[in-house]
Amino acid sequence: MNVNKYSSYVSAYVKNTYEPVKKKQSVSVSKNVDKAEFSAASKEGAVSGAKASVKRSVESYASAERIAALKSMIADGSYNVSAENVAASILEG
Repeated sequence: MNVNKYSSYVSAYVKNTYEPVKKKQSVSVSKNVDKAEFSAASKEGAVSGAKASVKRSVESYASAERIAALKSMIADGSYNVSAENVAASILEG
């Protein structure tokens, strides 16, 4: 077997595997910003979904009579919530 000019093959391999280390380029922080845009229909859907969720949770914990009584108390200004009860509810979770 006769092998001629093998050095050209080896040098081609060495050239392709060696890559000099490049300096890191500084990246502007202002270019790395995420941005989300929502359509008006999407916003309306999210708001109506949140309203429906709140309504379901309120209705599941209070009867229609209790809600009507609270509404009338709020309307005539007699509804009062004690700060101690609110603080206790927050701390209980």
